[in-house]
Amino acid sequence: MAKTDLKRQAMITACSGALVRGMGFALRLWISRALGAEAVGVMELAAGAHALAVTPGAAGLPGAVSRLTARAATPSERAQVLRAGRKMALGLGCVLSLLFFLLSPWISRWLGDERTLPSLWLYAPCALLIALSSVYDGFCFGQGKALPPAVSELTEQMIRLGIILSLSSLIPRVTVAWRAALPAMAAMMGETAGLISVRLMSGIEKKTKKQRTDGILRSALWRLSLPLMLNRLSHTGLHTLCGVIIPMRLMAGGLDHREALSRLGMLNGMVMPLMFLPGLFSGALSAVGGPAMARCQTRKAENRLARRMLLSAFGVGIACAGLLCVLAPFLSIRLYRLPELADLMRICSPMAVLLPLQQALNGLMTGLGLQKKSLTAGLLGAAATLLCTWQWVPAGGIIGAAHASMVGHSLTLFCLFVSLWLRNRKSCQADREAAC
Repeated sequence: MAKTDLKRQAMITACSGALVRGMGFALRLWISRALGAEAVGVMELAAGAHALAVTPGAAGLPGAVSRLTARAATPSERAQVLRAGRKMALGLGCVLSLLFFLLSPWISRWLGDERTLPSLWLYAPCALLIALSSVYDGFCFGQGKALPPAVSELTEQMIRLGIILSLSSLIPRVTVAWRAALPAMAAMMGETAGLISVRLMSGIEKKTKKQRTDGILRSALWRLSLPLMLNRLSHTGLHTLCGVIIPMRLMAGGLDHREALSRLGMLNGMVMPLMFLPGLFSGALSAVGGPAMARCQTRKAENRLARRMLLSAFGVGIACAGLLCVLAPFLSIRLYRLPELADLMRICSPMAVLLPLQQALNGLMTGLGLQKKSLTAGLLGAAATLLCTWQWVPAGGIIGAAHASMVGHSLTLFCLFVSLWLRNRKSCQADREAAC
């Protein structure tokens, strides 16, 4: 892919991501004020379980479909990739949605708060909707079309924002459980609108007869997507498990259940979204950089693209971390009306550097077909975060949970860097042997 084309796709995705994140941030800010810290804590518990349910369809399929579409030589072959991916998404999404709905009562008890049950029921259809949307997103990125996924994200967020604002009058009259469920209802309706949008804009695929290659393509999609699914599941499972463990360990440190949920809402619902702000650029870079890496024909081209992606992600992360440190008092008072958030925000600011670098590296690893290496790195980071959370939260409180998260992400990032460096070194040795 030409350098200008990569920049154009990244800019389209980043600009739409900026609008989506801006609307999402405004929505989350309004929700945090309107619902209160306790309802936000309940919402975060349910959102963690929802993220775990949708991860198998959202994590691996887009990258796998994107890679195979980018390597397809003809429109007919690309149409076959889309058809195989869509069949996978339908089967996987239906199973996940049904299981999540049926197991919701048990999940709410496992989360430690049965007030999450209405949110879980409303989140259940999202597993199918997101799986299908992910396939169409990957298909578009594989063809070098960044606009349909961008418009889909904007449509989804606009619908979500409209639903929440239209139901705002209900908030004072409903219980904490149903207050926390309003974002889940908006998410379900937004995902439906986003799926319709990307399906219409991706174009009607060329009709092809069913061939033997369909089974081969599905096998290839599973092979490529499974490591990514497991990698994301490890991170999402960690987030969900930490959402359960953090209040438990905070109560072991002396807090009551309500205060522990409020602290969880402060960290995961208020501070961490700010740390993900660089992701509007690094996520776009990763989405278009993975297929671009898959199309690189020489090691020199691969190294040039990798340097460009990593330096860009690092620069954006450093700038955002610095701004968050400087603006922490203003943001904590003016946005959330909680002055005590300023110290937590400064402590978490290194995450604004770690997360975009990790996104860029995962995009590169996907393009190079090194998903298993990404899985190993993710599992090691998840284990480190979980262990540190268990040990540090009773004494350190919510700040201990923040430190534990940074340790896990740092370990994952280090492992990804080492894997990429070893792969490059192996390629150099192969080139030297071929030259001899």
